[in-house]
Amino acid sequence: MEYFDIRKMPVNLWRNGAGETREICCFPTATRDFHWRASIASIAGNGEFSLFPGVERVITLLEGGEVMLEGVNAFTHTLKQHQPFTFAGDSVVKATLSEGQMSMDLNIMTRRDRCKAKVRVADRTFTTFGSRGGVVFVISGAWQLGDKLLTADQGACWHDGKHTLRLLKPEGQLLFSEITWLPGYTPDTVQ
Repeated sequence: MEYFDIRKMPVNLWRNGAGETREICCFPTATRDFHWRASIASIAGNGEFSLFPGVERVITLLEGGEVMLEGVNAFTHTLKQHQPFTFAGDSVVKATLSEGQMSMDLNIMTRRDRCKAKVRVADRTFTTFGSRGGVVFVISGAWQLGDKLLTADQGACWHDGKHTLRLLKPEGQLLFSEITWLPGYTPDTVQ
């Protein structure tokens, strides 16, 4: 289990100058040929997303105004806060900010032939969960994960194991992403 606080994470500027990224985790670590990757991105201007051939992306708007996504295959989708949206990383997709407002989003990317991600918003007490990998990001409230207290803008990622997550206050929300491996793949076979 690795814990993070987005206010303390290193920031990498995009080549096109339209945003920045804070990488949460990458599996395997520090490789361009990742199996799955999680990051927080800030979009500062209109422009196209980088292409990631063979990758599925799940994007969830965390802060800022709505973002219009337009794909070359004629799809349009408006990102609204805390509503995960999946699209192909090898499609040309342009993002247009509403009223020029900067936005921040959580991105989970998975290799289409190896694994997939399921992202959802949780606002109730979890008990114990087992997963081959995943990320939690706290939107609000106080959550206990193992022996660690997590509050807004904090989270954790893991590659394997069984973990216990509990909401400690009457209200709270977090983004919960689970990674599942496709048949024939496991973390042991892909390292």
